[in-house]
Amino acid sequence: MRQNRKTALLFLAPFLTVFVAFYLAPVCYAIYLSLFIRRRVGLGPAKEVFGGLENYIRAVQDTDFLNGLKNMFLFGVLQVPVMLGLAIALALLLDQSRGIFMKVCRTTFFMPYGIPTAIGALIWGYLYSPNLSPFNQILGALHLGSINFLSPGVILISIANIVTWTWTGYNMITLFAALQNIPKELYEAARVDGANRWDIVRSIKIPLLLPTLRLLFIFSVIGTSQLFTEAFVLRPLGYVADNITPNLYLYLTAARDANYSYAGAMAILLALLIFVLSGPFLRRVASS
Repeated sequence: MRQNRKTALLFLAPFLTVFVAFYLAPVCYAIYLSLFIRRRVGLGPAKEVFGGLENYIRAVQDTDFLNGLKNMFLFGVLQVPVMLGLAIALALLLDQSRGIFMKVCRTTFFMPYGIPTAIGALIWGYLYSPNLSPFNQILGALHLGSINFLSPGVILISIANIVTWTWTGYNMITLFAALQNIPKELYEAARVDGANRWDIVRSIKIPLLLPTLRLLFIFSVIGTSQLFTEAFVLRPLGYVADNITPNLYLYLTAARDANYSYAGAMAILLALLIFVLSGPFLRRVASS
């Protein structure tokens, strides 16, 4: 038994080393940093002194951080259902297709996921540019005015469009793979009982996709909490507020303001919030 444990630890050693070095250690260091505050003593430079929970108290009262959280929730409520709904529809369409048409569509829909996030956001940034946007040129040709896709009231929708364009194909492929694992005998039995295509989709395919869909929903919620690259890339191209997402705000707090302790406290609070939100769904998926 002891020899088996040593062998198991030997195989786990590479993973555990990377996990401790690049995940556990940074988290512990962020928690340690979050307990300090920048305080000026007399006329000298500001110093880091132990402040206990002061950074956490400040974070829950910070209107910029709270606004970023509000945008994150609004983004998730609007974007995640649209993205997963499109993924389900495309997966069901592919499941009905055959031959070269299915392969071409599958590759085309999945292609945006293969483009690096920063490059995809940069491409869309120029498509959103007021002076270069082909969308505004079409609207202008139709005498319908123009839309500033980088304005404060529209920027969140513009970012949601980029994320949907990037991740719908990935979710579609995952759901399509789940559809391929459904036994064909179920479809044949349903047809014998007089079920049409819609009956099969509603009574067989969608119910059997629910476990995969729940897992994708959890991943999408976690991905929403990590929203950063799109806002960061679009920031120089137009008006993107510093607090458009929590990650952008805490990044600027650390990189621009050099306030690593406060940024660490906000990061810990954000991680705890996402854990509380996704934990029940994850347990349900694991038990189903």
